[in-house]
Amino acid sequence: MRRTHYPLILLLLIGLVCSCARTVVERQGAGTKLDPQTIAALNRLRDDVNAAYGYREGVPRVNLGPCGRFAKAFREQWNTRFSEKINIAFVMSEDNGMCHHVVVRLPYGSYFDGGNGMITGEKLTSLWPGSHIEEMTKFDLKLLDKRSYGLKREYPVCPNYSDELTDKMIERCLTTMLEAGYR
Repeated sequence: MRRTHYPLILLLLIGLVCSCARTVVERQGAGTKLDPQTIAALNRLRDDVNAAYGYREGVPRVNLGPCGRFAKAFREQWNTRFSEKINIAFVMSEDNGMCHHVVVRLPYGSYFDGGNGMITGEKLTSLWPGSHIEEMTKFDLKLLDKRSYGLKREYPVCPNYSDELTDKMIERCLTTMLEAGYR
C-alpha cells in the first residue's frame, strides 16, 4: 500500500470510531418519555403521600426517614409491572460518608421520591450542595439498609408512616399507569 493512502485510511477509521461513539451516546440518552397521564398519576401519588404523612417545616416527612422504605416498595412494585426496570439511587455527601436521601431512578433518567415527586438529578443534588447521586444497578438490601440507617427503625419525624398504606398508594398509582397504557 502506498503512503498516500494512509491519511485516507486514518480518516476512515476515525469516522467509524466517532460514529460508533455517537450511537452509544444516543442509546444511553434515549428512553421512554412519560406521557401526561403517567406524569399526572405520579404527581397524584406524591400528593397522596404528602397528604398522608404531612410536612415538617415545608419538607415532606416521608423524605425525613422512611425514604429508603418508600423507594424499595416503589421499585418492587414497578419492576413487577413494567418491562423497563428502575433502580434505587442514593444522594450521597461529597466524601460518601453520609446518605442524604434515597430515591428511584426512572427509566429515562429522572428521579422520583414520595415527597418531591419527579425531580431531575440536577435539582436533587442542589438540595444538598456538594452531593452526588449513586445508582444501585444491582439491588443490594444490605447496602440499602445501611444507607437508610436501618429499614426497620422507628421514624420520629414521620411517626405515622405505614408500609401497608404506602403499598396501597403505590399500587393505585401504578395501576392507573397501566390502565393509561404505560408498559
